[in-house]
Amino acid sequence: MSIEISQETEARLTAEARRQGITVDALLARFISEHTALTKPAQPVAALPVWHLGSTGELHRRDIYNDVG
Repeated sequence: MSIEISQETEARLTAEARRQGITVDALLARFISEHTALTKPAQPVAALPVWHLGSTGELHRRDIYNDVG
């Protein structure tokens, strides 16, 4: 994958990677993983409850509402 960035941004990324002693690819991977960790929800999304109501057979709208003739 590639993206278009300015020469100034490329120079800043290269300088930061050199300062940390890693490659630009490793620096970008670190940035992405840190961003991903910050954007994940803190707790897993709760699933809807599952109700085991036994064997009721088919349930139709007319079984619940009186508006069906």
